[in-house]
Amino acid sequence: MEDCVGFKVLPVKVNENSKVIRNLFLKMHLTRDKCAQKPEYQTLFVVGVPEFCNQKIMKHAFRRCGKVKSVFFHNEPTPIEPEVLPSKYFIPKSIKGFKVAYVVFAHTSGLENALSLKCTESEPFILSTQSAPITNIVNRWCENYNDNIVDVRELQSEIDTYMSEYDKTSAARIQIEKETVDNEDEDGWKTVSKKGRNPGFARKEAIKNNIMKNEAKKKIKKTLKNFYRFQIKETKINQLMELRNKFDNDKSKIELLKQSRKFKPF
Repeated sequence: MEDCVGFKVLPVKVNENSKVIRNLFLKMHLTRDKCAQKPEYQTLFVVGVPEFCNQKIMKHAFRRCGKVKSVFFHNEPTPIEPEVLPSKYFIPKSIKGFKVAYVVFAHTSGLENALSLKCTESEPFILSTQSAPITNIVNRWCENYNDNIVDVRELQSEIDTYMSEYDKTSAARIQIEKETVDNEDEDGWKTVSKKGRNPGFARKEAIKNNIMKNEAKKKIKKTLKNFYRFQIKETKINQLMELRNKFDNDKSKIELLKQSRKFKPF
């Protein structure tokens, strides 16, 4: 492998019989925004991943470097944590074309081994393995079609479970709001607290004035000033006239100060 602007170039082939050699660009994942699911010194950042590579293929391909915990794909580099889908029926939008991958190893040694791979065009890195073989495009279409067929009973069961949990959560939240907002004592008096979903704010004069100022600023920002060209020209002319008037006033003040001074050496 040779260095390429901070990346390691890894020549790869789909399988042993393939004649096409592609290049993957490898780098250690380092970013300012930390992500718990992509820990530093354990995550390999891979650029130029072909569309047909899925998580299983990448896991088994890089397993020779060390134990792989997880693999994440994105359209472009991003430090954001990947979204955890609550159900297999909420399928994310598939990435078209080449993509980037984050290969997370269980130990730092796996990342070190991946970055120290010594592969050449004569002996490239093979992506297809016996555990995760890469099939041809016709077979992949058939697999995608079969995966898109939904089991109606399983889907209905998952919907019922979700709605049951949602109803329980909603009922508990409503009960808590009733207990915290309205508490009636023995004499019939109700104590209204600031707790709840919308506690409000203290109605003070200072707070009211601040709110009015903020609203006025928002209105000023929304107002379109100097929208037309003639308005921009007029504004510039007016500013220039103001500067000239100010210059003349300052000049006359300086003359008055010179005339009123008592000490005149000349």
